[in-house]
Amino acid sequence: MTEWDRNEPKGSEPINLQEIRRRKEKALEEHTRTELTPVSGEGPADQKIEEESQPTLDPLEKALKEAEENRDRWMRAVAELENYKKRTLQEKSKYLKYRNEELLRDLVAVVDNLERAQRHCEAAGRSDALADGVCMVTKMFRDILERYGVKEIKALGEPFDPHMHEAIARVPAQGEPVNQVVEEMEKGYMYQDRLLRPAKVVVSVSADQ
Repeated sequence: MTEWDRNEPKGSEPINLQEIRRRKEKALEEHTRTELTPVSGEGPADQKIEEESQPTLDPLEKALKEAEENRDRWMRAVAELENYKKRTLQEKSKYLKYRNEELLRDLVAVVDNLERAQRHCEAAGRSDALADGVCMVTKMFRDILERYGVKEIKALGEPFDPHMHEAIARVPAQGEPVNQVVEEMEKGYMYQDRLLRPAKVVVSVSADQ
């Protein structure tokens, strides 16, 4: 039922056809407007206001921001690469510098035995070809060690240094300063600036200990 049908007067005087047509058109227009009204209350005007409220990002500003971010990432990547190159170079240099450490540590043990044989020959008063051969081989090994940067650690008569010496015995000091190396049982060696083997020594201590 239209608005016109509801509002049509009952028992009133008949009206002309033009008035009837006008009322029907008006009722139909109101009915159509009611159906097209959005239920949620968000019409095109609300949507337009919402779109206008959102800030518009300038394309140039956006491009500059992305360029700055890319530049920061590139600089960090370059810095990490340079640090990696430095670490690799340091590790390589360290490896090359101490690459013969294990071999030289084994060689000093051979030199120890050759020196013991040499001392035995000297104690026995031997001066034959065998004794001369032992002395010659011992000297050759010492020269090889020195050529590769191996040097003896001076221990006898020096103050005890736990970084260079290994105390295997302690004896009461007899006319010697306390905490001094009074006997060297096995020589110590340095390889470049690194300890290859500590010297095994006997250290003097106070007579009360």
